[in-house]
Order: sequence, then structure tokens, then C-alpha cells
Amino acid sequence: MEVQNKLLIKGGMVIDPAVNFHGLMDILIKNGKIIAMSPGEKHEVASQVIDATGCYVFPGLIDYHTHLFYGGTHIGVNPDLALLPQGVTTAVDQGSAGVSNMEAFFDTVIARSQAQIFCYLHVAPSGLESLPYNPEVVDPSLYDLRASLGLFEKYAGRLLGLKIRQSREIVGELGLTPLKATIRMAEEIGCRVVVHTTNPPDAVGKLADLLRTGDVFTHMYQGKGNSIVNADGTIDERIYRARERGVIFDTADGRGHYSFDVAKKALTAGFVPDVISTDLTCSNVYNQAVFGLPLMMSKYLALGMTLDDIVKACTAAPAKLIGREGKLGTLAPGACADVAVFRIAEKQVVFTDFAGQSLVCNQLLIPQLTVSRGKVAYRSLEL
Repeated sequence: MEVQNKLLIKGGMVIDPAVNFHGLMDILIKNGKIIAMSPGEKHEVASQVIDATGCYVFPGLIDYHTHLFYGGTHIGVNPDLALLPQGVTTAVDQGSAGVSNMEAFFDTVIARSQAQIFCYLHVAPSGLESLPYNPEVVDPSLYDLRASLGLFEKYAGRLLGLKIRQSREIVGELGLTPLKATIRMAEEIGCRVVVHTTNPPDAVGKLADLLRTGDVFTHMYQGKGNSIVNADGTIDERIYRARERGVIFDTADGRGHYSFDVAKKALTAGFVPDVISTDLTCSNVYNQAVFGLPLMMSKYLALGMTLDDIVKACTAAPAKLIGREGKLGTLAPGACADVAVFRIAEKQVVFTDFAGQSLVCNQLLIPQLTVSRGKVAYRSLEL
């Protein structure tokens, strides 16, 4: 009986929202792919067996908002060190590089990482190279459509769209003009746009009105300046209309891009995130403010979201956005063998938002095992 290159994860509680499964199931991996478990198949068929009894087994997590241009920007983190020990097997870099340094990002980071990395191209030519010292220049006269088209052709499938930050302190007197120009350029390229919305220069509803089906409204629960919540605690009607026409809403919490007041009111109104992500940078990785995606998931558990909905927002939903539905973010047979095993620990952590409001979290998702492309990339001594 052949046992080569087979890994069995047995006894775990599997949550795979992509196929609407929540229950006990063994996961069998061969040559980097999830394979179907035949009825009555014995554990001896695997060369390596990991007992996940008492643990949750998820598809490898996908962090949709990170900054991973390690060595090319001041804020970038080392992907494999920051992601794999946290159960994150795939990540999307959100505009760390522009047309002037995207080639270097691919050559020095993306091509060399075990974690699978996708990215957005910042419309500012040098991306976020000068952060945290100076904000990028988003004057539309500097946008380079020709160079951008060349990069999208060269890195088709990895380069997903355009990124623009629309904070008042970045755009200044330009207002919403940079976003309008970014959307026009995206129409020429044929891609989606991700827009950073913290402290917008105009009513947030006006910003949302510009977004098309598939565009991403990131930092959805931010509370600086205009937010998605009106003064009376209701959700702006233009935000609802944006969701109805297919705009995607992402948390991208970071250290200061969320407000518990906004989040609680929005969640009470049923306005849940499509995607939960971190906005991971060198200043918040392994720091209690963010730490990693599992801690952000634990925060939304404390805010009242169900574990199944949280897992969906970190697996199936972002997998669809990056065009890998059925291949990533799922444990279905034939999918890439990315697996994350967690236990839930009764441990208290206090979160504090930018306004000083606090949230007590009593349950934490603790990473136990990460399998990336069929190989064990991280394993806790507890497992």
C-alpha cells in the first residue's frame, strides 16, 4: 500500500464555509492537494498522521489586506515569518508598490515566499515606499496607465487591481478626484479598485457612490471623520446601496482603522463584513494591537459574529475575490492543500480602539498547525 507524500489530519472539527460543512472529518493530503477520503479508508495509508482531536480545522486562512514588501518599504513584514505561524497561507498585499518598484517586489518577495502572495498596484508610482515618514503623492497627473497595463499583462493572475488611499490628510484639496481617476484607469485595465476610506475628504456616501461592482471598501468600521454610521446610529443608505450592487466591505482593522462604536452599531444593524483582514505592517505584527489574523478573528467572535461566518470571511470570501474559488480557501477534494488547525483558549485580552473604547475578549483562536501547499510549515509543540 502506497504511503508516500500522504498526510492525514484526523479527529478535528472541520469548518469549510465554501462547501457549507461544519463537522468532524479527517483531511487527507497527497502531493500538495486535498484528496477525497474513501469510505472505510484506514489511517495507515498516510505516512504522517496528526491528531487534531479537540481542535478546529479550517482551510488555510487568507489575509486580504497586508503590507509585505519586506526590504522595499519601511512598513513591510517578512511574509513567511508573519503569516505561516498564524495559520495564514495566502495573503494580498494592498498597494505597497507602484509602477516604479513593483518589479522589485515580485523578484525579492513574492517569488521567494512559501506563502502565496497576490497584490494590488498603488496608483502612486512609488507606492508606500516613504511611509511612515511621508504619505504617497496621489496626484492623478502622475498616474502611469501605460506602465500599469504592462505590469498587469506580465503578472496576470497575481496582480489583482489598483489601490488608492482616500484619507483627507493624504488627498488634501484634491478631495475625491484621485479615486475618480483611479476608477477611470481601472476601467481601462479591466480590474477592481480597493479604496482606503479612513477619514474621507467628503461624505462617505459620496465615496461609496463612486464604487463599482467588485470594488472594495476597506477599513469599513473606521471612525475618524465620516463613517458608515449616521449620527442617529443607522447605516448610511448609500452604503446599503453599494453593497446591493456588489461593492465588497473589508475590515482591515490595523491599529487605528476601526471604532468599536461604529462596529457595534453596524453589526447590530446586520451590516457584517464580507472580509476580515489585518492591515498587517511591521508596527503591528505580533503586537497586541493586531498581532495576526487569528487575533482579529477572535475580536469579531467577541463582537458576536459566529465562528462559521468569521471563517468564511477569512477563507472562501477572499478566495473568490482573488479568483481562486475552489482552489484556495476550501478543503474540498482537488483544492490546494492549505490547512490551518486551531484550538480555542479561554484567555482574556482587552482591545482598545483609537478613541480609547475597550472590548474584552475571553476566547482566543490559538494556531496549532499550518500546512502550506501540502507541507507542514508550522506546528505547535501542543499538537
